[in-house]
Amino acid sequence: MQAAFRLPYFILLGLLITQPGCLLLNTFLPRKSTSTLDTSLLKAQGYSIPPGGMPAAVALDPNDGPRVILEIRSDERHLETIPLPEKGMFIEDLVQQANLHETFGALNISIMRPNGEGAAPVRMDLTTNDEGKATNVGQNYGLRAGDHIVVLHDDRTYFERFIAKTLKTN
Repeated sequence: MQAAFRLPYFILLGLLITQPGCLLLNTFLPRKSTSTLDTSLLKAQGYSIPPGGMPAAVALDPNDGPRVILEIRSDERHLETIPLPEKGMFIEDLVQQANLHETFGALNISIMRPNGEGAAPVRMDLTTNDEGKATNVGQNYGLRAGDHIVVLHDDRTYFERFIAKTLKTN
């Protein structure tokens, strides 16, 4: 009788031990990687993907001079390297010279700046309005050689943008 009484407890204990929140058995059971992230584009452009998954920039060819990488994500991805002028360049200059504001309107931009050997890049975010101007003047970042600029179309609805303009937010 006692053995029959203990069996449900052992089954319950077995179920609790194998649940995702429990570290006892899950740490010892092999798991197959479920990542379906396609990193071939990043690798083709000189990025290496370490086991943690954070892309780390590989130095650009020094013979090409100071350059930034511009990645435009819309219906399809566009990737190119752009030389930096000697006088320097700000993100607003890049947006306006490339006519990105005329093509896409308001933009969400992330600048991934290299942060030294083996360190994760520093991410700096900003938004631009329909004229290509940063919505916050303090976010008109100066570009440095090796910066990776990711440009996304601002996909907020017209009503959301109207409210943001009215309330003077991003």
